[in-house]
Amino acid sequence: MPTITVRISEDEKKRLRKHGALSKSVREALELYLSTRESDELIGSLEKLQRKNKVRTTNAEEVRLLNEDRQR
Repeated sequence: MPTITVRISEDEKKRLRKHGALSKSVREALELYLSTRESDELIGSLEKLQRKNKVRTTNAEEVRLLNEDRQR
């Protein structure tokens, strides 16, 4: 496993240690950051697709589609 070096202040170090071992806290923070970035990219892609393919439905059609989904 590769090693990384992170510069943090003493205050940040104390705050991180409240949540457990420093390496574990940093590892979890990186995982959270990476998953957030991935989610943001996916949402951005979906928004781009939605802008391309604007689908118009009426309220009645929405209700019908929701009922169909619930019955599956």
